[in-house]
This record gives sequence, C-alpha cells and structure tokens, in this order.
Amino acid sequence: MKGAYDMAKLLIADDLVPIRQMVRITLSTQGWTILEAENGQKALEIARAERPDLMLLDVDMGAGPNGFDVCRELKSAEETKGIPIVMLTAHDSESDRAVGFAAGAAQYLTKPFGPLELIDTIRTILAPAS
Repeated sequence: MKGAYDMAKLLIADDLVPIRQMVRITLSTQGWTILEAENGQKALEIARAERPDLMLLDVDMGAGPNGFDVCRELKSAEETKGIPIVMLTAHDSESDRAVGFAAGAAQYLTKPFGPLELIDTIRTILAPAS
C-alpha cells in the first residue's frame, strides 16, 4: 500500500548540475516529484512557493546565501519551518555538522553518499509516525 509520503515533493538545492541530476535520477525511482534549485536564493524562492515535503540542501552554492543560511531562514519563517531539511554536502567536520543541526537540519549527509543511504534517510524522515 502506498502512503502519502510515496508521492512526496522534494527540493534539491545544489549548484552542481551533475549532483542534481544524480540525485534526481536516484529519487525519481521512488515516485517522488523532484524540484531543483541551483543556488540559495532560488532554493528560498522555490521552498516558499512550492512548500516541498523535504529539502536536500548543499552548503556551498556560489554567490548568495549558503545552505546554512537558507536552512536558518526557512526554519525561522512560520510558513516554511515545518519543511524537513537534509544537508547534503562535502563539509564533513564536526563543527560543520554542529552548524547544520543548529540551523535546523533534520539530518546531515556527506558527499559522496550512496543512493540507498539517501533514499533510506528520506523515507525515515517522511515516514508517518505510527
């Protein structure tokens, strides 16, 4: 039986096209709708307009707000604070993880990551509480 989370809308925010493509291909196999943003400002705009069920957020995205800034901004706004955010980044230090969780991230995955690890993480976050 398919649950509502099987039809989830996910937003991938990463400045690198190959990363977005790989994540989109991986996640679209699950039946999820995939939205994409190439920078922090676009990620904020899409998140506010589309209200995705979950967001995958890179830290470094060129000019404009970085992933930590985007996470903090979305978590501080009433209309977007409920969107779970998974940081998906090459930043692997304990201090980076601490900043990500302090900004409001639900999970922190580092690149390179495995497709199954990514899918399992998203399913765990989206799974309805029983």
